[in-house]
Amino acid sequence: MDLRLVFTDLDHVDWSGLGHAYGSAEDVPALLRDLASPVEETAAQAEQELWSSIVHQGTVYPATPAAVPFLARLVAAGVRRSALVGMVGVIAGSTDEHGLPVPGAARDAVVAQLGLLLPLLADDDREVRRSTAWAVAQCRSAAGPDARAALRARWAAESDPVVRADVLTACALVDPDAAGELCSAVLAGAGPAPVRVAALLVTADFGLPWDTETTACVTGLVPLERHGFGDLWEREPLQALAEALHARGAADTAIDVVGSALGRAVALRFQGSEHARAAITEARWAAESLARRSRTAPARLLPALRPLFDDPATVADVIPLLRTWGQPAPEAVPALLALAQGDGEPADEALAALVCLGAPEAAGLLARSLADRPRALQAAYRLATGETRTPSRVDTAGEETTPLPCDPDLLDAIRVRLAAEPPRERRSVVGGGGPAAVNEPVHLGALLAAWGRTARAALPELLAALPRHPLPVSRALADVADPETDAHVIEALRARAGQGPAAARQAAASALRSLTGDAGPLISVLSELLAERGNSLDHTVTAAASLGAAARPLLPLLHALLAEPPQSRETMPMIRAALGAGALVWELTGDEQAVLPVIREGLAWASRAWGQETVRRAAEVAHLLGPAAEPLLPDLLPLLDDPELSPALVLVLTSACPQADTLAGLSRTTLADRVLAAARPGSYGRSASAVLKACVALGPTAFTDAQLDVVRDLADGDRRIVGAGFQDRIVLDDEHFRTEAHKALRTLTVLPGR
Repeated sequence: MDLRLVFTDLDHVDWSGLGHAYGSAEDVPALLRDLASPVEETAAQAEQELWSSIVHQGTVYPATPAAVPFLARLVAAGVRRSALVGMVGVIAGSTDEHGLPVPGAARDAVVAQLGLLLPLLADDDREVRRSTAWAVAQCRSAAGPDARAALRARWAAESDPVVRADVLTACALVDPDAAGELCSAVLAGAGPAPVRVAALLVTADFGLPWDTETTACVTGLVPLERHGFGDLWEREPLQALAEALHARGAADTAIDVVGSALGRAVALRFQGSEHARAAITEARWAAESLARRSRTAPARLLPALRPLFDDPATVADVIPLLRTWGQPAPEAVPALLALAQGDGEPADEALAALVCLGAPEAAGLLARSLADRPRALQAAYRLATGETRTPSRVDTAGEETTPLPCDPDLLDAIRVRLAAEPPRERRSVVGGGGPAAVNEPVHLGALLAAWGRTARAALPELLAALPRHPLPVSRALADVADPETDAHVIEALRARAGQGPAAARQAAASALRSLTGDAGPLISVLSELLAERGNSLDHTVTAAASLGAAARPLLPLLHALLAEPPQSRETMPMIRAALGAGALVWELTGDEQAVLPVIREGLAWASRAWGQETVRRAAEVAHLLGPAAEPLLPDLLPLLDDPELSPALVLVLTSACPQADTLAGLSRTTLADRVLAAARPGSYGRSASAVLKACVALGPTAFTDAQLDVVRDLADGDRRIVGAGFQDRIVLDDEHFRTEAHKALRTLTVLPGR
């Protein structure tokens, strides 16, 4: 195609009237022309800028559909074919549309240009063929009959195994009715491995029949990733298979597939296969991913992992699973003990697992090498603060876990570390899905605080460390010191509360109040912080709320905060501070007229991007008002259809009208439907717990038998409800949610006959 034809009508588009990620799209014509520049640096820069502007992180804008015809013409003219076809594919597959006048307009623009793209399915360049098959697939069934015919023709003609696998997947996505026929033929034969991997994924994705022979096919291909299929589609094949099978309700099959893959990986290891390491990594990752979706997966997969415990070369691969699944695994303890007595990160990881498993030897091992075990110390810290809940250490009543016991050797080691000068460089560990800086004084202080007065021997070191680490040490002193006998601690805290930075004074004053009941120093520093209106105002209000009735001297400042114009609360920390102030003012005065305006203000954040958390906080404050929240009902009702908000809003309705059979014109059974719709797999733990609280608030009479079955499934179903948050806590947080769900179910089934 002549480049002059490529840019026909380019200048007739009103680009300045269209927008992209950075505002006006008036720069797009020049970028499109630069794509065809003979200077590689110019063309590459234009490509990068178009990715950034019209397809910013997968989001499409009004300028995006307008650019698609010119991108397609450039491809047809031979310009940067593979890269630009990929860009067009991302545009077609985008579900994140910003400001498009018609939903789906970007995909429609790509479909309109498929006539220029489909010939590339027969291109001599395999990467162009691959990119084109992928891009056409992003149009799904909207691609139309010509695309279906072109893909089937390519399927019949293609000889490259990896490209053939891409074409098979594209055929299934564009023509789902053909998926069964194609996959059955592939899996019945002995074709190339990449094509069989693609057929397995399509079989799982499209709900096609799956039997033991299909599972055996997966096992024979392990590790699947070596066969080269999946990279273009951004999928880890074995993990994707397990997730797709579980999503379609075949949990047992998903577990069998991963368990079989683990068995194959172990066999390859003992056979000395060059693929053993890749197989173990792939199977372990699939097991970890499946455990975050399936409640029965951890216990059922642990036996398949057992051979890896006793192999020094593979035990490190399974340590993260032992640490984050919270499953009793006594068979792993001997190998972990041996590894924990070594050096370096593997020893630290092993000890962290022993801490989480509750091994009695963990405290002594941690004491022996405390300075070199940041992960193990962090694990102990999480147990001490309740951040980690370990089901194997939760009793039948659902009580919280306990920290490491106050071991004398560990206590001595902590005292030594507190007395040491702080290191010049901070170490870091990987935890919670990313690098987390190790704050050793915080972790040490939390352990001592959890041990309470049994750790009083550490008081000299804590007092010496108070000037260096005032926040964590003050908190520890509040729990470790005895107010009857440790007057010197009280004197030190009182001195610290009167000098230095505000945050340090606040920590010392808070500890002083805990020990003596004297709230005066804390009131003084909080008054100063409230008057300053700093960036941490919401945290200051939270600290004030912890005082309860003792916060009364702060009322003038709290009222002043509420009286400020809404324009002063345009940021989330400021509106959250105002809502916290409103809650405290209500607690202290019962003056709803002072509080209702700021609650309305918070509810209005529903129309803002990322405003749902503020709305939930506003609903929490409204819930405190009880019947006094009734004037807010007109503000609440339009928001009830949002599953993210409905549990918090229903709690407000039940507190505003506690005895009513209908709440704001809606029956309690109708509201139960709204609340249960919010209990979806993939929720954050806090959101999932809000569903249960709202159910209990609605009461047993609100629930039909069918609705109770939904609650039972929340408690006993295989699919995890908590699926978001820190990756290493999802399993444990969901187990805690299950405990809460069983309690809620008992409350909701108290009626006769249930």
